[in-house]
Amino acid sequence: GGNVLDSTTTSIGVIEAVRVTASVAPQITFQISGVASSTSACGVNTDVTTTAAAVPLGELSISAFTNAAQSLAVSTNATNGYTVTVRANDQMGRDGGTCAGDNTGADCIPDTTGNGANITHTGSGRWDSTTYKGFGFSLDDVNTSGLTPVFEYDTTSGNCSGGTYCARQFADTEDSQAAQQIFSSTSVADDHNLYVCYRAIISATQSAGDYENHLIYTATATF
Repeated sequence: GGNVLDSTTTSIGVIEAVRVTASVAPQITFQISGVASSTSACGVNTDVTTTAAAVPLGELSISAFTNAAQSLAVSTNATNGYTVTVRANDQMGRDGGTCAGDNTGADCIPDTTGNGANITHTGSGRWDSTTYKGFGFSLDDVNTSGLTPVFEYDTTSGNCSGGTYCARQFADTEDSQAAQQIFSSTSVADDHNLYVCYRAIISATQSAGDYENHLIYTATATF
């Protein structure tokens, strides 16, 4: 009927908004892992077991390829992605000896030039014939999400046309060759994974002994 039955006095308190902040550190994780023998990589089964720090190719043949592989994995929160490069200190020298230039002497296992003598450290080529000797590598993309290899074992264009195994030489520091990119991404990466496949075969005149060289892989993020 218009009569006040009850009343309450109220107040409203207003404060500034609460600001929540955080930071995320730039980071990149790069891991090299060994691969067991008889693993399918680059279209072939590996002949030996590798570790993160060693690729023991063992006793090489003059009539058959020896194949091995390692697994490379990259994770990063870099908004512009990453690149991975590799270089060798030298060709494979007997007892770790120096192989000057493109040494093809009996005390050096040379970098392969492939079937048509068209493989270099910057160019891929076909290498599926045991007639052509030496040491080289190929790539096999395991995780295709955002990862871009420079080439792969099953590339069939250019000098790899018509072949079943596309390969390259490792860049040779002793011969003043710069490290070469092997794969990359243009965005953040969650466990991008790739096989690096090693292949070697020797000539009948290769000196008996132990051979070695060293490879340096570098992963660089672009923040």
